[in-house]
Amino acid sequence: MSYSDDDLRNAVNAVFDAYDKDKSGTLEVNEVRSLINDALKHMGQNREVTKAEVEQFVAAVDKNSDGKIAKPELFEIFKKVISGK
Repeated sequence: MSYSDDDLRNAVNAVFDAYDKDKSGTLEVNEVRSLINDALKHMGQNREVTKAEVEQFVAAVDKNSDGKIAKPELFEIFKKVISGK
C-alpha cells in the first residue's frame, strides 16, 4: 500500500500532537521514548527502549542538533519507514 505525502503528514500531525505532551512544538527525549515504546507494544514486542537508545536515535535524526525532534524531522522518519529505505 502506498501513502501520499498528505496521508503521511496527517499521520505525523496526529502522532506528533499525541506525544508532544508539553505542546512545545518539538518531541523531547522522554516524549520520543514514550512514542517508540508505545509503538513496540502495539507491534507485540516485549521490550522497551532505554533512554540511551532514544538519545542515540534522536541524535541520528535531529537535523538542527537541538536534541529534539521537530515535525519535519518526524515526517522524514515516517517517509523512510513507509518507503522501506
